Formats: sequence, C-alpha cells, structure tokens
Amino acid sequence: MTKKIIIAVISILAVAAILYKGKALLKTRSEQAANQKLPLVKPISVKVINPVSKDLDSKISYLATIQAKKSINLSTKLAGYIKKVLVNNSSVVKKGDLLVVIDDAEILSNIASLKSTYASQNQDAALALTVYKRNLKLYKVGGLAKEMLENSKVALNLKKSKALATKEKIAQLQNQLRYLKIKAPFDGVVDKVLLHEGDLAAAGKPIVKLSTYKKKLVFTFPPENSAIKKGLKVFSNYEYIGDIDIVNTAAQNGLATAEVLLKKDITKPNGSSIPIDIVVAKGSGCKVTKDALIHKKDATYVMVYNGSKFSPKKVDIKLDSGDSVLLESCPNNPIAVAPETKLVQLPVYSKVNIIGANR
Repeated sequence: MTKKIIIAVISILAVAAILYKGKALLKTRSEQAANQKLPLVKPISVKVINPVSKDLDSKISYLATIQAKKSINLSTKLAGYIKKVLVNNSSVVKKGDLLVVIDDAEILSNIASLKSTYASQNQDAALALTVYKRNLKLYKVGGLAKEMLENSKVALNLKKSKALATKEKIAQLQNQLRYLKIKAPFDGVVDKVLLHEGDLAAAGKPIVKLSTYKKKLVFTFPPENSAIKKGLKVFSNYEYIGDIDIVNTAAQNGLATAEVLLKKDITKPNGSSIPIDIVVAKGSGCKVTKDALIHKKDATYVMVYNGSKFSPKKVDIKLDSGDSVLLESCPNNPIAVAPETKLVQLPVYSKVNIIGANR
C-alpha cells in the first residue's frame, strides 16, 4: 500500500474508536441520570380565609389643613396713633372685650369746640325767639308790618338750623369715638398683634387678627372628582370627626376646595395638616382584602382551595375601599391570601401547607 492509503486507514480506525468510546460514555451517563434521585421541591405554605358577606365603606383619602372656623382682621375706620394695645398673641378674649385704644385727643378737641359753638348758637336762637315773639305782639296790635314779622321768623329758623347742624356734628364725632376703641366681636383667640403702641393706624389697615375657638378642615381635590359632595362623613385615623359642609365652586391653583364641619375638637394648631378619609359610598357583599386578588388582562381572579389543590376563580368587584373590596358573590370554598406573585404559582404545586380557615 502507498503511504496515503495507510494514513487514510489509520484515520478511519481512529474515528471509529472515538465513536465507540462516545457511545459507551453516553450510555454510562444515561444510566447514571436514570439512577439519580430527583431534587426535593421545597414545600410551600399559604394562608387561606373563608370569605363572608359584610358591609364596606368606600373611602377617598386626602390631606386637610386645620383652620379657624372664622378669622378676621380688626382695623379702625378712622386713622390715628395707637394709644394702647391690651392683648398679646394667643390672648383669649370674650365678645365685647377692649383690645386696642386709638388716640382720641383730636376728636375730643373738636367736640369741645363744637359744644362751645353750639352753646353760642343756642343763645343766638333764644334771642331771635325773643325778637320774634315781641314782633308778633306788635304785629297783632298793628304796630309792625307783616314783612318785618316774617323777617324775624326767618332769622329765628336760620339760627335754629345752625344750632341743630352743630348738634348733629357733635353727635357724629361722639359716635366716631367708638371706632377708636376696638373690641372683640366674638369669643376667640388673638392670632397676632400686627401694630403696637405708637404706630399709626390707617383706616382699614389690620391691627389685630382674631379667630374663633372652633375649627374647620379645608382640603383640595381634583375638580373632576364628582364624588365629593356636601354631607359626606369624614374620618381621621378611623374615627368619625365631621361632615363636608361646603364644596366651593371656585378653584384654587387648579384644584377644587371643600370645608369640613367638625363634630370633634382637634387640639392641633391652626395651619397644621391631618390625613382624612371621606366615605363616598357604602355597600354589602363578599368582603376580601386586596392581597387575595390576582389581576389579569381579561379579569380579576381569586385562588380557591377545593380541599386538595388551588384553582383560579373569576370574580366581579362591586366596591373598592382602598385596602379591601366587595365581591358580587362569595366563593363557596376558602381563598388564598398572599402576594400576587405567589398566588399565581399555587396551581402548579401538588401539595401546599394550608394556614388558617376551616377547610
């Protein structure tokens, strides 16, 4: 044989040997795999509950701000320097209590001057009356012309009018004196003293801010939320605190606002915030927590346990309350409660440790 033929024969024999050995190795590995024990599947446990019919409230949560039910800025109608401030920040006052006194020296001086003028005018009027009475007697006996009598009557009426006008001015100034003594229009607390003794109080410029003891809650919500209506009950930390009293028609920064009439005292200061829950709907049905639900594209399901295994059951949600829902009807068997990723795996397990509920 030539050298090339010898090399070809050797190559064929080598390939045959490799194939024979590979077949033997494959057979050995197959036998080992057949004899090897399957890995143990870690057991799984899940809690189940027996769903029952219950009542459920559907609530919407917001953050509300505590405000005084009524708050006003007290000011003077007449300008003047502040003579005395009788309250401080946080002072508790009763209706009618004197809060601020504005200097009244100028008005008192004007009143004194007008009173002097009024006294002089009264004397002039009294003299004119004497002249008129004398002229009337003379006219009756023919000692005076009618024109002279009428002139004396006109003079009398003119002097009386002047005296009356001065008297009215005195009354007006005396009435203005009360504007210089600012009193509390209702029981309440002083939020802030804005001006102090010696400051010039301009007409309409706030001097003291006063609020009532009673408080209210104010919260904002999207205008498209038509569920927020007057009369709805409001809770905080699961405790009933009041009802929605006003739903304002005007928006604030693009949001609608509403006010809560409190039926329970809140000790937190004005301006602080508290979380509230508003009951927008009530219903009765099969109440389950949301950790019993499986959400799929086609529908919502729960995992029902029939005594040996779990299977998904389609459900219809009647009412959503945030952490729980009402189903239209209750499944006859217990249902699993767990994270959704765990619930969807339950049907593939042949054995599941059941926790809770009577099965």
